Amino acid sequence: MNYMIYKDLNVYKRAYKVAIDLHLYLKNDKLKITAQQAEGLKSLSREILANIAEGFAQRTPKAKRYFNFKALDAARRMIMDLEFLSDIQCLPSEEHEQFSKEYEVCAAMLYKLNQSILNKEIGKTEAEPVKA
Repeated sequence: MNYMIYKDLNVYKRAYKVAIDLHLYLKNDKLKITAQQAEGLKSLSREILANIAEGFAQRTPKAKRYFNFKALDAARRMIMDLEFLSDIQCLPSEEHEQFSKEYEVCAAMLYKLNQSILNKEIGKTEAEPVKA
């Protein structure tokens, strides 16, 4: 059987790769980030992935968009957390820029995915004949 799964989505692949990179980076003992701050970043990275997967599994466009927006919200929170940690000198600026740029791309991809779901939904309703 040849069908698409959530792991086939480009946004999932990108978010997964940056999450792995972030988890590996946070293993560094020389970081100024506390264990609680590191766990917060790890949790957010997994939340993004979980919501993409959950959205893909939904049957209705509205439900798909709901979980994709939750993933988008988590990506934006990640960007904010990375900026905050950089501003308080817990995260080097180079790593802040690298991870933030990747999560910005993921956020843009999630937004476009939601727009495409909405456009398909609108197209379906417009194509339906009006019953008198």
